[in-house]
Amino acid sequence: MGWKELYEKLVNTDTGRDADKEEKMERTRFIAEILKDLGFRVEEKDGAFLGIMGKSPYTTLIGHLDTVFPRGEPERRPFRIEGDKALGPGVADMKGGIVVLIEALRRFLEEKKQGNLCVVLNLDEELGSPWSRKVFEEVRKDTKYCLSFEPGREDGSLVSSRRGIASLLIEVTGKKAHASRLDLGANAILELSLEIPEIYKLNEEFEDLSLNPTLISGGEKSNITPDKAKVFFDVRFDSMNSLNALKERIDSLNTKVKGTSKGFVLEVRRPPMKESTEFMELVRRVAEDLNMEISFTGTPGGGDAAFFSEAGVPSLDGFGIPGGNFHSEEEYALLNEFENRVKLTVEVLKKLEGE
Repeated sequence: MGWKELYEKLVNTDTGRDADKEEKMERTRFIAEILKDLGFRVEEKDGAFLGIMGKSPYTTLIGHLDTVFPRGEPERRPFRIEGDKALGPGVADMKGGIVVLIEALRRFLEEKKQGNLCVVLNLDEELGSPWSRKVFEEVRKDTKYCLSFEPGREDGSLVSSRRGIASLLIEVTGKKAHASRLDLGANAILELSLEIPEIYKLNEEFEDLSLNPTLISGGEKSNITPDKAKVFFDVRFDSMNSLNALKERIDSLNTKVKGTSKGFVLEVRRPPMKESTEFMELVRRVAEDLNMEISFTGTPGGGDAAFFSEAGVPSLDGFGIPGGNFHSEEEYALLNEFENRVKLTVEVLKKLEGE
């Protein structure tokens, strides 16, 4: 199967948010067979395909096979090419990256025949990697470098750093009463509506994190003063120090509606991915040898390479096909960048495996 046929098959395989783990594993087992044909020992583990070749320490290549889209999206919007753009659900984020990864491995192994390589392809990244996180935490112990194949930026940049992701839950408790008796109840929704702008304003205090309210609920019936209300904030952060400072700041905020109280939970979902300057320089030199211009950028979006970076493993992201409009119906990948991405990956693998 050529890379274009593989690309079309991947994009047209439904691995969206509504499919369960077993559905997604079953639909993508053809990828495991491709890895086996390349010489990898492959096992299915916690919602991921884990491929091993050679011995540790490994150069580890990672990517995810799932997308954010609802069930049936590939049937509604199948893979297609318009000019120099590939279109379809997950065409950039990140099924295009999987194709780069597979094609680069194929070319590398055609020349070198063998390598000390590890591949992890998971099916829950868009969910926060709740199943596969333990696989990454196990593999990173035996990893010397990590390459992640999330899409490159539209200008071709690789991703050198990512913010961590946390979830902040604020819960307010009040007192029920008939809605007409303002003197008897303690309105949890009213208290929450006063707290949300105050918490959102903390964006002005912290330069290295962001907070955004994304889900809210409260109340029981229209004629009952609500005694429960809650809101979730999406939190992106650069360091645990800033996250701890945020926790202290929220803890210091007092309720304003008499008779209400609040509690909160701040849960880290992904750590930040830190820059690896030596790895960046190595890739820059490889690109120069190929007469390519390469640049690096940071992004607030999280990614699985952060699990490796957290353990001190030099990590870089964005080796996938550059594109844009991720997570939308307008998502696209730039096909004219495919060959450069594959060549860059092959030469980086040669350099890392030659050490």
